[in-house]
Amino acid sequence: MRRLYFLLVLVVFISCSNDDDTINNGSLGLQGEWNLVNITGGFAGVNQDFEKGIIIWDFNESDMMVTVTNNSTITGVYDGFPSGTYTYSIVAPADIDELVVNEINLGTFITTSDSFTVSQQFRDGFEIRFER
Repeated sequence: MRRLYFLLVLVVFISCSNDDDTINNGSLGLQGEWNLVNITGGFAGVNQDFEKGIIIWDFNESDMMVTVTNNSTITGVYDGFPSGTYTYSIVAPADIDELVVNEINLGTFITTSDSFTVSQQFRDGFEIRFER
């Protein structure tokens, strides 16, 4: 009986962790400038490309701020946020990272070394693609 109790206690300690929902923002690789290059989706089925340098998001992971420079002259097409500086955070409900900018949940995101994508398509929203 003592062995069973010891085994149960051991399993409980191994499986418990107080940092499961903590996001280490520094490890996500958002730091620096990102060019918004494409927006797709939405109810209207938008598929709009942007040249690099037209819309730039500059993430600062130390103060959790993003500076958006939006020089798009295209009217009638969603192009993200207007130029300005906004707070951002990463939340992980159900172990899926989501990007929140200016208290607006932009959706799930996936990063690689030279691109990242934010997607709201699971709720008929937009998918936004960024490249370095």
